[in-house]
Amino acid sequence: MAETKYGHLIKSLSFQDYGPGLYRQGTEMNGEFLGYDVNVQYGTYWAAGKMGKEPFGSEVHDFDQVMIWMGTNTYDMGHLGAEVELCLGEEKERHMITTATAVAVPKGLPHLPATIVRMSDRFIFMTISMASEVKATPVPSDRGPGEFAGFMQSKHRGCVQHLAFERKGAWHYGPLNRDDAGGAITNINGKDFEFNMSYESMNKAPYRFGPVPDKPHVHPYTEFLLFMGCDCNDLSEFPAEVEMYMGKEMERHLITTPTIAIQPKGHPHCPLIVNKQDKPWIFAVLRPWGHGGQIMGPR
Repeated sequence: MAETKYGHLIKSLSFQDYGPGLYRQGTEMNGEFLGYDVNVQYGTYWAAGKMGKEPFGSEVHDFDQVMIWMGTNTYDMGHLGAEVELCLGEEKERHMITTATAVAVPKGLPHLPATIVRMSDRFIFMTISMASEVKATPVPSDRGPGEFAGFMQSKHRGCVQHLAFERKGAWHYGPLNRDDAGGAITNINGKDFEFNMSYESMNKAPYRFGPVPDKPHVHPYTEFLLFMGCDCNDLSEFPAEVEMYMGKEMERHLITTPTIAIQPKGHPHCPLIVNKQDKPWIFAVLRPWGHGGQIMGPR
C-alpha cells in the first residue's frame, strides 16, 4: 500500500469474540490507539443478566464518562428491545432504561450495577471515557438497590438522557446539500462536563455529508468520526463504501470496514461521500471535550 500523509488518522477497528456469555463481541480504542486521553469501547449483548466485569456492586472513577445503550433498528432508532435497570449515586437510585439512552457519569459519581432484566432484541453498549485507560474503584456498600427514580424528579435524573431522534431529511444541511440517507439523528451532551456526540442511521446511498458537500471544512475542536456496522451478529462487518478526504490536499481514503477517523483541531477534512451500501449502518461523531457551541467552520 502506498504511503499517505494522513493514513495514521484513519484506523480500522478489530473486534474480540468473548465466547459464551452475555457480552459476546466488542472493541476498545484506548489512548495509545487514538493518540488522545480518551477511551472508546463498544460491543453487543446477546442475553439478559448482569452487565459489566464487576456486576454486583457500584464503582467510581476519577474521569468523566458517558454510557450509551444504542438500539440497532435503523428505521426506529429509539427502539432498544430491552429493559435495563441501572443504579446511580450512593443511594443506588434505580433508573429503568427501555429506549435508546445515554447516561452522563461525572467523575466521582458512584454508578452501577446494571442489569438487563428483559431482552427481545440485541443492542450495542458503548462507553466514552475521558481517560486513556478505564480504571474504576469499587464502592463498598451493604446497601441494596434504592428507590426507583420518579417521573421528571429524582436526584440523578439529569444524568439520564432518553434519546430523541430527528428525521434527517433532504435540506438538513441547507440548500447546497439536498441528499437524504433515509435516517434519523440524535444529540448527546455531558452533565457538569463538556461533551458532545451525535449518531445517526444510514439507510440508503448515495449520500454526502455537510452543508458544502464538495469542499473540506475545519473545526476549532477535536472530533472522532466513527463508522459502525450495526448487525449484532457480527459487528466487524461494515456494509458500505465511503470516501473520506483528509487535509487541505484532499487526500482520498476508502472506508470499507468499521473505522474511526481522527480529526484534530484545525485539521481540514471532507468531502465525506457514501458511494454504496448493502444494508444500514450507523455514523457517529464524538466530541469528547465538547464543541464550544461551534459545529462547523469554513476551510
